[in-house]
Amino acid sequence: MDINLEDYDFYIKPGVTDMRKGSPSLAYIVQNEMRLEPFSKSVFLFCGGTRRTIKAIVWDRNGWVEIIKRLECGSSFRWPNTEEEALQVEIPDLLLLLKGYDVWRRFPVLNPRYVG
Repeated sequence: MDINLEDYDFYIKPGVTDMRKGSPSLAYIVQNEMRLEPFSKSVFLFCGGTRRTIKAIVWDRNGWVEIIKRLECGSSFRWPNTEEEALQVEIPDLLLLLKGYDVWRRFPVLNPRYVG
């Protein structure tokens, strides 16, 4: 895998997306709802109904790369509901988002010691 994210375009699907969908179903949304080319040099981002999970897909020559960020701290992402809001997001913010940052709000840092 040789992906330099700075070379890619970024597109956000505003509103809620069913996070049970895998890469092929999300690519179908890109093609038929967003009217974009899913196999282009682009990263497509989606957010679930609870706004705690973000999923990104990118085509890498012979298969899909799927990136999932799920918040475990009880907070949720602020996610655009309209295309106009999505257009206001800049690429540097999206790169931070993929690294685990929330570009709209800050969340508490958890330091758990035990599971359960």
